[in-house]
Amino acid sequence: MKRGFTIVELMMVIGILAVLMTIITTAATGAIKEARTNRANALVVAVQEGLNTYYAQKDDWPEPLKSKAISGNFSTNSDDPERYRLTDTEVDDLIYNMLKETVQANNPVLDITGLFVCNRSGANSANAAGMDFMEAAKGSRKNARKMKVSEMSFGYPDAEGKFKRFKIVYSIPADSITVSKQ
Repeated sequence: MKRGFTIVELMMVIGILAVLMTIITTAATGAIKEARTNRANALVVAVQEGLNTYYAQKDDWPEPLKSKAISGNFSTNSDDPERYRLTDTEVDDLIYNMLKETVQANNPVLDITGLFVCNRSGANSANAAGMDFMEAAKGSRKNARKMKVSEMSFGYPDAEGKFKRFKIVYSIPADSITVSKQ
């Protein structure tokens, strides 16, 4: 007599596997989103610490904030006249100048390996895809073209992995900077 599985037994096994796969997929998706959120928070802290380190070493902020602070030319772009929110271009230039200090002056004020970047031309798109700084600078299989640092916008990944920009606010009376997520 041949022994085998009945159709009912096979359907039960397939059903159980489907339920298990659903549970695993849901858990993995949640873990990935949590990891991206943790990375975004870590990047905010890293940029904040980099700016504080730069200021502690130089007793001044990187450009373009340095010129504005010296001239006092803050056309406040927020509801609070004592705070100046840097524009997206100013944020990119600020981080770019910290990178130059880190690489060219061999003065590590910012950990470049963890940065999340996007091409400046597409950074304002709601669905802009970001990538690791090192992948963008050196190229990879997925991104064969090397991106120049001057072409990069700097930000963080949202829970879906899309590129989002930093929000940097300069407090004029306190002469301090606050970095946060938008």
